[in-house]
Amino acid sequence: MTMEIAELDAFKAIVDYGSVTQAAIRLNRAQSSISFRIKTLESRLDTKLFERSGRGITMTAQGKELYAYASQILELVARAQASLSQAKTETRVRLGVIENLTITRQNLLQSIVANPEGLAVDVSIGNTQSLLKDLEAGKLDAVIVGAGFAPAHYRRVTLFNDPLALIYSATQPAIEDLKAFSGQVFLVNSRRSASQRNLDELFLMGNITPEKIIECGSYPLLFSNVINGVGVALVPLSLVDSCCRSEQVQTYFLKGSYASLTTEFVFFDHPGKPAPRALAQWVLDFEKPARSPLMATAG
Repeated sequence: MTMEIAELDAFKAIVDYGSVTQAAIRLNRAQSSISFRIKTLESRLDTKLFERSGRGITMTAQGKELYAYASQILELVARAQASLSQAKTETRVRLGVIENLTITRQNLLQSIVANPEGLAVDVSIGNTQSLLKDLEAGKLDAVIVGAGFAPAHYRRVTLFNDPLALIYSATQPAIEDLKAFSGQVFLVNSRRSASQRNLDELFLMGNITPEKIIECGSYPLLFSNVINGVGVALVPLSLVDSCCRSEQVQTYFLKGSYASLTTEFVFFDHPGKPAPRALAQWVLDFEKPARSPLMATAG
């Protein structure tokens, strides 16, 4: 004996809504289809489920017993469908990344999108602070941003460190002393980027007072302005080869705590949302295959 879910659904709908007509309307089926399923179900069970009279239909004792089971079965089916649907949805990850990665680590981002983990990754670009704000608001599931800005309740995994340097136009006289940068116009991609903190520390530790700071809004525009002698900029060294020719700019190499930018993968590590953690592990394996697996945290 095998009962079909559609037959139990039709049976329960008749009981819940009082008639075959109403059950058909609620289930968006023809009345003949509902009647056929009930007859088939009664035949499978070899018992009558309804008593039919001029005033309508009422459940038999066997019908009342089946109704209790049918209600439980249909509820479990609905919960299973919802759970599986959620699990399928959880394979999508909304990932935010800082702009310089789209230039210096295109290979990583291309590999993230085409990852072999079966994750559907949607990538958006922004600065560290705006991406963290979107993560907090639930608009993103994970971000790759400058280290040290994420709230403590997020999982933070260090990915890489990029050395920073000051660059200025090749048409300007060479600068040998860090203090000589005082009084210069400084160009930044965004005042909300992670490297702004490095720049502030550079000003403090190097005793540098800029003439002014100009926000360029993008690295291509920043480099164009540097090349044309508009100002100097603190940038990851990895950007220099990607955004200009070596003969177009001069580089002043730095030492100290402000001389590198650490990037980290940030996400909320929750057992009910495994996709961001799976992506974090995959990125770790891609960058540093010898690293140990991420350990789960309490949800």
